[in-house]
Amino acid sequence: MPSPEACATAANIVNDVLHHGHSLDSTTAKRLKPQPAESHSEIREIAWGSVRWAYRYRHLLQQKLHKPIRSQDAILENLLLCAFYQYEHLDAPDYAITSGAVEAASLLGRKHAKNLVNGVLRAHLRDPASITTGQEEAQYATPMWLLSCLRKVWPDNWNDIVDTYNSRPPLTLRANTQLTSRSDYMLRLVKAGVDSTASNLSPWAITLAKPRSVLKVPGFSDGLVSVQDAAAQLSPCFLGPLQGLRILDACAAPGGKTGQLYELATDSASITAIDLPGRTHLIHENIQRLKGRVDIIGDDVTEPDRWWDGTPYDRIILDAPCSGTGVIRRHPDIRVLRRHTDIARFSCNQLNMIQQLWPLLCRGGRLLYITCSVLPAENDAVIERLMENTKDACSVPSDYSLGESTRFGRQFLPCAEGDGLYYAIVQKC
Repeated sequence: MPSPEACATAANIVNDVLHHGHSLDSTTAKRLKPQPAESHSEIREIAWGSVRWAYRYRHLLQQKLHKPIRSQDAILENLLLCAFYQYEHLDAPDYAITSGAVEAASLLGRKHAKNLVNGVLRAHLRDPASITTGQEEAQYATPMWLLSCLRKVWPDNWNDIVDTYNSRPPLTLRANTQLTSRSDYMLRLVKAGVDSTASNLSPWAITLAKPRSVLKVPGFSDGLVSVQDAAAQLSPCFLGPLQGLRILDACAAPGGKTGQLYELATDSASITAIDLPGRTHLIHENIQRLKGRVDIIGDDVTEPDRWWDGTPYDRIILDAPCSGTGVIRRHPDIRVLRRHTDIARFSCNQLNMIQQLWPLLCRGGRLLYITCSVLPAENDAVIERLMENTKDACSVPSDYSLGESTRFGRQFLPCAEGDGLYYAIVQKC
């Protein structure tokens, strides 16, 4: 049963995201630090769930308020959203959720508003607010600009995509084939009493029936497996054999793809990973756990004169920063923080990254372009502009059969098995 302290902390996290525009990951890490470790999972569940359903609960709350809550008291609105989420998704008595929210108002410095919180929640329980026809942002808990984009580019799939957005993400592992096979590791899970299924999307992926802390995943600390979404494990399926090649993994943090490259190529390949200095510690942590040998550079990929040694690469993987519209299930704050105008900016940055990295590729070498977006403006449109502006760039079709075939690559849509990622191969002719 959530304590008032847990409710107050969750409300602060939601307020940081919805009112102040902070990222859910960063504010959760900051807000959880002073809280007892045993309350972390509960606070995270309430906060992340409330952000996931914010467009719905904001609409329902408006129906119960006689007048809008003042901007300086926005924390109260977000406390009420957290209570709405708990009523619908947590197995706790309604009276306990109501009481916890009322007491949390005092902890948040809003003792004067306890009657308001109590009145709104009791009114909601007596007569739950509803969503009527035409209120699509509330119905799908998704901003209208994104719904419109999805309907336009994925007319047969948009509803399934939104349903996936509103679901909890699975915990998927990647078997380290240097140390074990997928089937052998799944037998180890059976012996440990952990239910799992083999993914149809990736030959290395294993999805656990119930998410758990990585500290409780058998063999994780020994490098037998890594946590990585199934769709994100597909780089090797597009790159082909890696042995003996010189490889650059650009925008590599947190290092999941880098670690997989090392597992499959071992020491026969020369692998360099680069990301901004503030992010390289994540790559180091992943590679150290795998006991791998990878050169890690902290710098800007668009400034190769500062870090490139002049020797061309056989393969370049660019996992470009993007809108994240394929991973909203894992990062529900994306649909709150992202704006339609961001897409053109991401597209320009993505093209610039490819163009800056292109001279680093040897003749006959291949660049694998990846995003976690489902919007063609960041995917096929970027590759099309590259082809128009670069005489020695040739699109290479993939023989990988899964996903949706596009003009230049393959689009994996968000689904139960994996996130929404785009892959395209471009070769230097």
